[in-house]
Amino acid sequence: MKHGLLLIALFIAATALTSGEHSSAYMALIPNTTTTPSPNTTTTHSPNTTTTHSPNTTTTHSPNTTTTHSPNTTTTHSPNTTTTHSPNTTTTHSPNTTTHNPNSTTTAPSTTTTSIPVPTPSTNMTTGNYNFSDAKGTLCIMVVAAIGIHVNTSEVNGIFIVQPSKTNVSGDCSEEVASLMITFNEGEISLQFQKNKTTKKVYVKYVQYELTYAFKRGALRNYTGTNRSLELFSVDLGYSYSCKAEKVYMGGGVSLDLTQYRFQAFDIKNKNFGPPELCKADQPDYRVPIAVGIILIILIIIVVIAYLISRKRRTDGYQSL
Repeated sequence: MKHGLLLIALFIAATALTSGEHSSAYMALIPNTTTTPSPNTTTTHSPNTTTTHSPNTTTTHSPNTTTTHSPNTTTTHSPNTTTTHSPNTTTTHSPNTTTHNPNSTTTAPSTTTTSIPVPTPSTNMTTGNYNFSDAKGTLCIMVVAAIGIHVNTSEVNGIFIVQPSKTNVSGDCSEEVASLMITFNEGEISLQFQKNKTTKKVYVKYVQYELTYAFKRGALRNYTGTNRSLELFSVDLGYSYSCKAEKVYMGGGVSLDLTQYRFQAFDIKNKNFGPPELCKADQPDYRVPIAVGIILIILIIIVVIAYLISRKRRTDGYQSL
């Protein structure tokens, strides 16, 4: 009897255990089951790792939840949350990124270089022809000259030589007044001729110059002046003025150096200069010959007087018999 009761108890216990396993399996298959994790419960999944659940805690995974565990990663599950861990993370840039054009052009800011003014290379005085005709084509001014602007001040002492090949000529002609302007890169020189019908004379009423030049490196200066001497270079009408070398003082230590020059205004015939009238420097000086002649005459007179006196003495020395 005792053995019969023991067998019945074992059968009942086995039946109970079998019912519990079937119940757990049945509960795992029920859809939309809510998993209620125990507070402060951490589930750590790792290869070859044992998961330890808190006592009396049941973990039920929702069928719509995907959990991917990275090796050696600790994951805390929240309800209805999908967590994907990947050890190899790939970063993808937003499509709205700015790409620099490799063929871009960079423009450097422009710079201005100012050259330092320096004196022009030295050269010799050069003779140039500066002629001007009126509107009818009649030649009214003829000038042949080598021109230099000589500056002699406390700061500089030098000469600027006008190069005929780098000049332009302009002017104006009327019945009694004729003007000539010689222009070049560094300045200009102007002359005005005046005709006097009463005295039949032609002269230069004024000479004017303007020069912007550096006689020393980096020392650019402006020079200007006018000479209004009374009847400068006066000659008879129809004649030309000629001189080998002459200076025209312009004031301020500046002078115009004219070399081998000759000019004429009005009454130019056949495009040729009239008879020359020489400047004072070129005019012959007769004072020395006159002085020598006077001295010779005095000597001759002295010799004659001495001869006459000596002859009279010889005559007085003879007595008549």
